Amino acid sequence: MKKTLIITSAAFFSLFSCTKIEKQTSENSVKSDSTAVSTPVFAIDSVKVTDSLKIDEKLSTMFESKALVFPNISNKSVLDSIYGPINIKLESYSKGQILEALKKQKTDFFENSKQNIAEWKPDFEQTWDKISDMKLHSKMDDFMTIQYTSTGNTGGAHGYYNEIYKVFDLKTNKTLQRSDILKVQHSQIWSRILMDNFLKNDLEKEQASMLLVKEIPLNNNFYFDKENLYFLYNQYEIAAYAAGPVLIKIPLSEIKPFLNDEFKTKLKL
Repeated sequence: MKKTLIITSAAFFSLFSCTKIEKQTSENSVKSDSTAVSTPVFAIDSVKVTDSLKIDEKLSTMFESKALVFPNISNKSVLDSIYGPINIKLESYSKGQILEALKKQKTDFFENSKQNIAEWKPDFEQTWDKISDMKLHSKMDDFMTIQYTSTGNTGGAHGYYNEIYKVFDLKTNKTLQRSDILKVQHSQIWSRILMDNFLKNDLEKEQASMLLVKEIPLNNNFYFDKENLYFLYNQYEIAAYAAGPVLIKIPLSEIKPFLNDEFKTKLKL
């Protein structure tokens, strides 16, 4: 086995626009009695594990996974939700414990590969891999959006790719659900909205020719910025594998009657 490479990196981020993270130091405010109060800084760290293993003359395996660490987030339910998409659930989410969880996932992948090749041996030399990444997609006011991606190949006709978004309200310690944004979720209304905007977005991508559905349903893989609401559909969800992930962008200005009042207030719509 090649030497395991474990990379940790630390970065500090503050409130910023939905598409750009800007470096900022904390500012101090002074009370009437001249007592200084430090404004908390939004902090992010990360851990990464990369390793490979040659199982026999025809099969090699490679594992790579990165997870973000949030030193200033202490709410257990929020942390459980943050790490759910990467299949990590811990009593405490310290940097060291998250790193150990990634190491265990690496070991499990290698062991499963050994078991699989005992039942089925490749006819030609190949590499099985499992790669996952976790990124801060945006930080807008109290809203934090995380993007999770995973790719892999374990000997099938083709590999897989999966992309997930989750939005968190750090002020209320809540994972946003679709119902927190939309007060109207009628399937007939939204299938028309989604299809119309899909066709608008698809002028150059040619994904429409690979659609597998006649109506596009609402899903829970969404995020937003100050101008648009986005729904992401993974391969085979509404279109063929060759279409790749389908991202539908819907201007918030066009769906204001269907948005929750509290959501509109927070985004100043």
